[in-house]
Amino acid sequence: MQILRTFCFITIAIALLGCATTMSDRASRIRIITAEEAKKYDYIGFVQGSSSLSGVARYTGYQNALNEVLDKAAAKGADFIVLDPNSEPAYWTTSQVIRAEAFKHRN
Repeated sequence: MQILRTFCFITIAIALLGCATTMSDRASRIRIITAEEAKKYDYIGFVQGSSSLSGVARYTGYQNALNEVLDKAAAKGADFIVLDPNSEPAYWTTSQVIRAEAFKHRN
């Protein structure tokens, strides 16, 4: 019985680690800035990302959602995002949701 539990635990741990998404090249160019810093840039719009990973995998889920937000911001032509201050990893939730506002350099 103990061997079965150990096997199940290891299998689940490996599966959760394998669920992490990688950041795209364009998303890696987006900087996260403060609302104060954003005042000197042009507003583009709202972006949101989510991941169904939560509970013990909440940090992986949060990173997946953040990667999605960064990728969506890059697709809109953004250079920066300001994260919603309420966007943080949560344990007791059905999904990780990150909201942000996208900005770009002024021309």
